[in-house]
Amino acid sequence: MTGRVRKAALAASMTGVATALALATAVQAAPVPAAQASPAPHVAPGFSTALQWSQTLNDPGSPIALSSPNVANLDGQAAVVVGDRAGLVYAFHLNGGSPVGGNWPYNAGAPVDSSPSVAPIDAFGLDTVYVGSGNAATPTTGGYQAISPGGGDQWFVPASNPPTDPTPHSAVAASLTVGNYAFGYGVEAGSLGQNTFALGAANGATLGGFPWFSADSVFSTAAVADLYSDGNSEIVSGGDSSAGIAYGQVYGNGGHIRILSSAGNAFTGNPAGGLICQYNTNQNIDRSSPAVGQFLGGGAVGIAIGDGSYYSGAPDSNKVFAINTSCGLAWSDTLDGITADSPALADVEGNGGLAVIEGTQAGTIYALDGANGGVIWSAPTSGQIMGSPVTADLTGNGYQDVIVPTTAGIDIFDGRSGAQVATLAPTHGYQSSPLVTDDADGKIGITGAGYLYNGSALVGVVDHWEVTGGTGASVYEKGAWPQFHHDPQLTGDAGTPPPAPLEVPCNAPAGGPNGYLLSASDGGVFDFGNIPFCGSTGGIHLNRPVVGSTLTRDGGGYWEVASDGGIFTFGDAAFLGSMGGHPLNAPIVGMAATPDGRGYWLVASDGGIFNFGDAGFYGSAGGLPLVRPIVGMAATPDGRGYWLVASDGGVFTYGDATFQGSMGGHALNMPIVGMAPDSATGGYWEVASDGGIFSFDAPFYGSTGNLHLNAPIVGMEATRDGSGYRFVATDGGIFSYGNAPFFGSMGGQHLNRPVVDMTGT
Repeated sequence: MTGRVRKAALAASMTGVATALALATAVQAAPVPAAQASPAPHVAPGFSTALQWSQTLNDPGSPIALSSPNVANLDGQAAVVVGDRAGLVYAFHLNGGSPVGGNWPYNAGAPVDSSPSVAPIDAFGLDTVYVGSGNAATPTTGGYQAISPGGGDQWFVPASNPPTDPTPHSAVAASLTVGNYAFGYGVEAGSLGQNTFALGAANGATLGGFPWFSADSVFSTAAVADLYSDGNSEIVSGGDSSAGIAYGQVYGNGGHIRILSSAGNAFTGNPAGGLICQYNTNQNIDRSSPAVGQFLGGGAVGIAIGDGSYYSGAPDSNKVFAINTSCGLAWSDTLDGITADSPALADVEGNGGLAVIEGTQAGTIYALDGANGGVIWSAPTSGQIMGSPVTADLTGNGYQDVIVPTTAGIDIFDGRSGAQVATLAPTHGYQSSPLVTDDADGKIGITGAGYLYNGSALVGVVDHWEVTGGTGASVYEKGAWPQFHHDPQLTGDAGTPPPAPLEVPCNAPAGGPNGYLLSASDGGVFDFGNIPFCGSTGGIHLNRPVVGSTLTRDGGGYWEVASDGGIFTFGDAAFLGSMGGHPLNAPIVGMAATPDGRGYWLVASDGGIFNFGDAGFYGSAGGLPLVRPIVGMAATPDGRGYWLVASDGGVFTYGDATFQGSMGGHALNMPIVGMAPDSATGGYWEVASDGGIFSFDAPFYGSTGNLHLNAPIVGMEATRDGSGYRFVATDGGIFSYGNAPFFGSMGGQHLNRPVVDMTGT
């Protein structure tokens, strides 16, 4: 491998910021204190704003620059969070502007040019706040930071580089995108080094497939979206490129827009593996961040992004690009200045279509036709555009108006005509995106975070206005782009087509169910007897494998559960909640449903229980020191209790489930893999992977314990009257005993993935 070196000179990409800040100072002939700042007269009839509050920060010389405000729930009410170059992350209540208590502001220890992202993973539904720290001026400080709702350290992870890099750690100037990645719910961002990280949202643990070798600096905040409508998230990121070779890949000078599997490089054997495709440019991609949505012709999914200015005279300079999901160029436009801000996708014409909204450092805002890049309108702005535009229907006229941060205030444009209708705080500079919110009083709020000149230095300022007309209910409507990178998780996703329906029409069998279903790890379903096929996940990508399934009482539907707690429903099985997207201490290994089908339990390998619907919580083994992991569960006939079984045969009882004995502490030839209750006696059976059966206050009908099996047993189920049982092997082979009829099997047939469970009557 030829070693690659990051562009140390990329600090020059911040020259524009410094110039803009200095320019703002130069034009401050008569500074106006924030409390007295007033917008220019509004020219649009019926449109007006009122300043609600303003907070001037004590950060002289290191004000808010590129960090865009976000909305977070830190103490039960909405707050604005934003960072500055002094390394502080501030939190102010949206209603009134009072500082949030606890340990806010948080000291990140390095400049914060990234925009905070948030995720409600606290036990009380409060938000954790995520920032990248460090910037091009401090390229070896900072990292990935999670801040607790109270403003304390939740976790910190440095952005480490490959061993061949002489710099051990690098700054993180990109914002952290929250999403569902292949190996868990987490955050992802590139660094100013050579690696990109995806980290668990709760604990900062590195997710599978990461770090991913990005080879060069990444200022761009990634988008996370299901580009291919297969139920799987992809990562879309811009990045810099400089000439060299690494891991067999030849790089040129310029930049790139990449589509990456959310599994990163997992199972590829290559630190840069998992790349789906990329579009290369001869100009660098600076901090412009991709916007994803259905804006191309025919409603096709596209990716819009601007570029940078590092390579002087490069033909791709001053461009905005639109590429398709195969990384093919759909169109590009050359605008009148640097396009380092991030585009927004918004319905500015009120026709349901998405336009690409992009600004330039020359001081022009453009609305471009999403299908072909044609200019719908363009207009001059009050200052340079360094931050990204946002949109909202401010007047209730059925289309999105455009809100543009500039180095001389926040300009507001009528979305349909492009006419400028207002400038907010023209004596303040804004180089980050405004935040549009649905305020507590039902009005539309606009928050700007930037800087002002206090007579001796630039200091940060956070301003909040309300629109006196219009309603906040429209802020999050379809076609809106109310903040940097679209939403509080910073996904950059304006919406993609949903996966194709997983279900097929089915009806509960007449006379009641008499049969069984097998589930494979890819969610493939195989039905036998009179149990109908109601659909499966066998044709889509899953973030985690399916581990269990349960039939509804009438046999007209079923649930499948994945190891991350994701629930898939078919037929008349109701979706009542899941653990998908939530942090788990241990993977889910099984499930059981209540008798009326209006609730279900999930069990994790540590014995943790997660109940949904009318399924009661009767206790768990989650806090116990287990000798062996839990492998399955069964509910009592009345649904008022359940048993858990471990791989050593140990049984744990809760609610009205009675203990009738176990194999815990006894020698086993093979581990226990499942259990089934005997509704007639209140007892139960355990089954081992060799088909050995262990009966506890339940009759013994036979086993395969002394037979050679082609594949190990993975699960069992009993008849509803307790007169027999069946178990299934990973190859789909079925073994029936007692009065449990044999209706067929998948034994001897090709399977895409192994069978993991069975359910039936």
